[in-house]
Amino acid sequence: MDSIPTYHVLALSGGGYRGLYTATILTELEKAFGQPIAKHFDLICGTSVGGILALGLANEIPASNLKLMFEDEGKTIFQSRNLIRKVFGYWGCAKHDNSGLKTVLKKYFNDTTLGELKHRVFVPSVNYTTGRGQFFKTPHHKSFEMDHRMSLVDVALATAAAPVYFPLFKHSRGVFADGGLVGNSPGFFGLHEIRQFLAPDQKVRVRVLSIGTMTIGATVGGDVSLDRGFGKWRGDLFDLVISAQESSVDYMLRHELKDDYFRIDDQATPDQSEDVKDLDRVSNAATNTLKTRGMHAAQKALGDAKFAPFRAHLASPAIFFHGPRKNFKE
Repeated sequence: MDSIPTYHVLALSGGGYRGLYTATILTELEKAFGQPIAKHFDLICGTSVGGILALGLANEIPASNLKLMFEDEGKTIFQSRNLIRKVFGYWGCAKHDNSGLKTVLKKYFNDTTLGELKHRVFVPSVNYTTGRGQFFKTPHHKSFEMDHRMSLVDVALATAAAPVYFPLFKHSRGVFADGGLVGNSPGFFGLHEIRQFLAPDQKVRVRVLSIGTMTIGATVGGDVSLDRGFGKWRGDLFDLVISAQESSVDYMLRHELKDDYFRIDDQATPDQSEDVKDLDRVSNAATNTLKTRGMHAAQKALGDAKFAPFRAHLASPAIFFHGPRKNFKE
């Protein structure tokens, strides 16, 4: 047993429809755990589609239901715009509007707010009004006084407003862009959150379980044009940002935490890359690839001795300082 306090962080990456891979893994892990997966983690971090999953898990929505959200509602989330806007979308407007996404989020989250969640969450976004990262959190520290009033739907729309793919999200607190611009793989943010806010100035052990979205790795071909305007970059620019971030965070966490860091992710094979390359590709081929690879990844993780501590750990009840679940006593 650990002789010092131990905190476990679940970190879920962004990746559009490839979140079905993540949701498949979470479903299999939850089956193996025999209870809501949120009960095994002291903090759940998620960016973009990973943020949507994090909010769902923290609300104790079964992971299997979140998996069905992709299978049943994928085409609604990434619904096509009218022909003219679709043709010229990369130039004048986002490829998709967010009305379909909002409809699906309302169906799963209703009017639930961050302050009503039973488990701690951390969801990155970018506040385009201030030009800085915005990190939405449950009120697990006395200084977190505002976020608890935000609805899960609004937080999800803020973290998933992927440039080119979806419009920016406007809220009374600012105009928001996708959290992938600041932290697509949020494990390092989770580590900082524990050390800075949950256990400041304490000697603690932190383990991070990071789940990706079948890393593609944005690369350039040997004969591609090097003089690229936005018309040539299009969605590849955002893909490159999140790909570079993921590899950097993975590298640093492996150095920082060593065996206390465990990542579940797969690289698509050359044939499968075509199925899942685009963040908004909803097809039978993409669905089958993401589900099959997710099942295999979960099975592999469950059989790995280094994964065992994540299965054994049970999080202590969260302390909240504000909102409807306030339980902090002076």
